Amino acid sequence: MRKISKYLFLLLAVVSFSACEDYLDVKPKDRIIPTTGDDFRDLLSSAYNAIPADKAKLAFRTDEVKLNESRWDLSNVKDIYMWNDANPADNTITYTYDIFYKVIMYANHVIAEGGDATEATQEEVDQIVGEAYLLRAYIHFYLTNMFGKPYQKESAATDQGIPLSLKIDSEAEYIPNTVAEVYEQIQLDIAQGLSKLTVDTYATGLNYRFSKVAALAFQSRVYLYMAEYAKAQESALEALKLKSDLQDLVADNSKAPHMYDAVESILAMDDNVDKNLRDEAYISEEMKAAFDQTNDLRFALYFEADGEEFAINKGLELASKCTFRTAELYLIVAECKARLDELEDSKDYLNQLKAKRLTADFYATEETRINALNKADLIAEIAAERFRELAFEGHRWFDLRRTTQQSLTHKFKDETAVLEKGDPRYTLRFPQEAIDNNPNLRD
Repeated sequence: MRKISKYLFLLLAVVSFSACEDYLDVKPKDRIIPTTGDDFRDLLSSAYNAIPADKAKLAFRTDEVKLNESRWDLSNVKDIYMWNDANPADNTITYTYDIFYKVIMYANHVIAEGGDATEATQEEVDQIVGEAYLLRAYIHFYLTNMFGKPYQKESAATDQGIPLSLKIDSEAEYIPNTVAEVYEQIQLDIAQGLSKLTVDTYATGLNYRFSKVAALAFQSRVYLYMAEYAKAQESALEALKLKSDLQDLVADNSKAPHMYDAVESILAMDDNVDKNLRDEAYISEEMKAAFDQTNDLRFALYFEADGEEFAINKGLELASKCTFRTAELYLIVAECKARLDELEDSKDYLNQLKAKRLTADFYATEETRINALNKADLIAEIAAERFRELAFEGHRWFDLRRTTQQSLTHKFKDETAVLEKGDPRYTLRFPQEAIDNNPNLRD
């Protein structure tokens, strides 16, 4: 074990990551070999701290944005926006791969050795190890939804996913597992994590860590992506028993609901918007048209006018960290109930969310409209509400993949690119650097 520890912390010594802000109370410390509960907590904090902000890169591929053509040079994002994955410009920003696996490596070390931590109660040890299982599951889930095919029950057993990394082994040969194998392991890790967690909800400032409510929210999202709607609903409802508050924008629209200190924050682990997205994109015409700009109280919180266009304001604040929040759970329950033909209950959950987001008069009109929808139109409305509510939180690309894989069109000056319905480009290629380091990733 000490050989593994030395190997791990040699890597820790040569890989540096930007520090989290103090408000999240993440203070990772480099130690030679972890032995105490505090040591393993510090190592896990380093893992949380290292998660890359790739969701902003994925937004360029969606119908959330259009490029800001007034910028003098967009060559670093243009090929992502135009889905030119085959031969992008040399300076195109790349999707992260290796750092995600380093996060998994940290989690694997805590799983393998954290159970023997000294100077900690059994509850503390269980909580730390449980979080490590969930973090490992979350990163595998994120990676397979970037580089693996979308989950389809009929073909998951043969569809290519991503390599599973379940132990620290510098000599291991990492071959992509099937989508089914990856999702099976994710479910096992979530169950193992839930069996160990002792914290129901973390207080603001520590809510970058997995708690029981965060684990249930994660489990619900996984089942949703698998189209296991009864299970997704069950997990979401269990999570809502622990935390169900929604940010009430009608009473006070000074705080956006995606902030780490909003009342609906469940897990504040991810950065979802970066400088490239803010500086080089405006919201799309589709995004603009999705909102009633006067009566939807989110619009002014999420976006700001820049001439005739609207820039992304959401996600730029230091306090903007969002992985799971209760609004997503309401939308998951609404979608699952609609798909399971529980239409009245579905409308109720959707309307509970809308009541906290819309001016009173507009909500009254919307409530009447929603209550008259049939099943197909209700499911479409819930998808539209996810588009609005969860804008620029990293959901849209994954929602497109798991549902319609609809055709999208992007224009840049005199060029037009089309992502066809069901296009293979809904699955990202492994980065060339990753392929160079691991030829097993080659197509």
